[in-house]
Amino acid sequence: MAEGLSSTGKINVGSRCSALALCQTNLVIEKLKELNPEIEFNVVKMSTKGDETLDKALSKIGGKSLFTKELEVALDAGAVDFVVHSLKDLPTTLPPGLTIGAVITRHDPRDCVVLHSKHRAVVRLSSLPAGSVLGTSSLRRIAQLSRNYPHLQFENIRGNLHTRLRKLDEDGKYDGIVLAAAGIERLGWEGRVNMYLDKHDMLYAVSQGAMAVECRENDVATAALLAPIHDRDTALRVTAERTFMKALDGGCSVPIGTWSTMEGNTLHLSGAAFSVDGSEMLYSERVGILPSLPPFPSNTPFPSDTPFPSDTPFPSENPFPRCPALSPAPHFSHHQIDLIHSHHPSTRPSADVTAIAGLLNNGSIVHRTGMCCPTRDVTKYDVAESCGRALATALLDRGAKEVLDRARAAAAACDPRQVPTARKSEQGVKSEQGGKSEQGVKSADSTKSEGNNTNTSATVADNASKSSDLLGSNSNNISPGVEVNGSLKRPCESTDRTHVSKKVKSDC
Repeated sequence: MAEGLSSTGKINVGSRCSALALCQTNLVIEKLKELNPEIEFNVVKMSTKGDETLDKALSKIGGKSLFTKELEVALDAGAVDFVVHSLKDLPTTLPPGLTIGAVITRHDPRDCVVLHSKHRAVVRLSSLPAGSVLGTSSLRRIAQLSRNYPHLQFENIRGNLHTRLRKLDEDGKYDGIVLAAAGIERLGWEGRVNMYLDKHDMLYAVSQGAMAVECRENDVATAALLAPIHDRDTALRVTAERTFMKALDGGCSVPIGTWSTMEGNTLHLSGAAFSVDGSEMLYSERVGILPSLPPFPSNTPFPSDTPFPSDTPFPSENPFPRCPALSPAPHFSHHQIDLIHSHHPSTRPSADVTAIAGLLNNGSIVHRTGMCCPTRDVTKYDVAESCGRALATALLDRGAKEVLDRARAAAAACDPRQVPTARKSEQGVKSEQGGKSEQGVKSADSTKSEGNNTNTSATVADNASKSSDLLGSNSNNISPGVEVNGSLKRPCESTDRTHVSKKVKSDC
């Protein structure tokens, strides 16, 4: 077992064994070594349940933490100092004592399609012949592609990227496969991509394209080491997305998609829940305005521009001389007490108090969403969290729980490889040649409603939210990317346009 950051000059980094996982881990290590060339990093490779179970679709394996549990067990035991994940693999509720120490700048979050060489001239999915088979084990992808391209069929495909590309080239079973663009680009294989799927085609998976570095909450030195590579805009976007999924009790067993952007201090969040065959869709949007300035200054600035004070060589028994974790009687300011009360329940073990104090006096705190963030940005994370919860509430108010419960039952009862598309007469197909039918429905009577205000900060309460909500089958041509007009309101308020049409029962 590694002795840890404070007593050795070597950092043990946990990683899965796949080429993509190791590539992502090495990208994180390279970023850290640029700032800390004196530190030695050792990669500890591990295999997870998700890596070992390749004969079933993820939705059929069941449970969460399929690609993370073994890594988190090693992290909690101290065998590694931090682990690197694809953030979309990381459950929205972390094990006690663990935190996301850094979120790396997001790569392209979209899905992409790699076609068999016999289709090299095809530039859009609507041009594929009827009955063409796409390989994917994702219920989210199957639902949306079934909805938009009912002439296509789907087969399960598992394995790492190299394995899936080999199956496409050699098995003769697939006309194409659907992949996350970020993964294939990180491995340098973007030349194989035939097309990227934009918002009107495919909402992506929650946190897709982002990498997370998970560490122990009480390891102040490691948290400080990771802080400089943390990308705030990416973290805020995925915080909203993960809150949205958590409120819907989502995961790989149900088809949920999202789309987010950050424009200055404005967070745009879209999300949808689908039936397994895509015949049912609930869609909504929210916009959150982030505070441009902190409500009050951070009372203790970070020691320097590097993770460790410039006058303290690495390694050191005391990398943070002012850290209360090393003092007999930590002192909390009123600001810090407010933060602790907001994000750390009073029932937490008293042994965690020194760790909390250590983070606070280095300008950080573990947000209640599990993200370690600068104290000056707490209200921004509050807004992102509220935005995701408001989006989920809008869908739940319109029956998302029932839609997802049916999807979960359908996925458990049948093989996702054989999920049927709805009949053409029900799907509203534009043409017999498989023309695209966009995600949307005709307008119905507009209504206004107010969501729940979950913010506790006066600053957060002054931020804005606006939305557009859709419910129904894909029989008409309103795209999820439609612009929403309306005046800005506080996060607890929204301007909704509800569209209701007949639900098409899944044949699964």
